[in-house]
Amino acid sequence: MKPNNFINFSVVFGFFLGLAFGIAKFDEPEVILFWTVIATIGFYLITLFFASAYIWFIEFDKTMFNKSNLEKKLELFDREFDIREREAANIRRYIRNSDFAEDKPVTAEAKSK
Repeated sequence: MKPNNFINFSVVFGFFLGLAFGIAKFDEPEVILFWTVIATIGFYLITLFFASAYIWFIEFDKTMFNKSNLEKKLELFDREFDIREREAANIRRYIRNSDFAEDKPVTAEAKSK
């Protein structure tokens, strides 16, 4: 399970657990809401700690900074950006040079051609 999915699942679980605990234990709606919020925040913080520890210890080798790999990717993106920029310039030039008006008045000179 991805860490984001684990965090989202745990927050929702904490919300419903806090809501069930608040309804079972207390009668006032303010206290039920308070304990629901406290349980949701508590589950979020605990889950965030465990997800960050998982990422730090288990996936540390995958996330290490590799400068040469990063530079290769940036050069690839730069080349792709240049290609897209040239395509956009060609499209703009085509649109600028094209005459899209269909309902121009026909003059005598245009008829003779």
